[in-house]
Amino acid sequence: MSQFQYGYLVKAPGYSLGETAAELESDAFKSNIVGVGSIEQACQAAKELVAGGVTLLELCSGFKEDDAKAIHKAIEGRAKVGFISSFLDKQ
Repeated sequence: MSQFQYGYLVKAPGYSLGETAAELESDAFKSNIVGVGSIEQACQAAKELVAGGVTLLELCSGFKEDDAKAIHKAIEGRAKVGFISSFLDKQ
């Protein structure tokens, strides 16, 4: 069985590419979680993740649709990119 690789990008003040990251891994699945401080760092992180085998990138709510499009363009469409567009609030 091949291992599915997933990337999750978190953008927040104080995070910096290369300094804030974690991995969760099983035989079948690997989650690569990367903290970044800017859209430029996010594009670089996405390129590195895709080069390492990631085929699906998810973005935290700190990213908007234009950011998702910029990341998708930076990786030349080589992986799916998802982002949060709305939240369910308490009723």
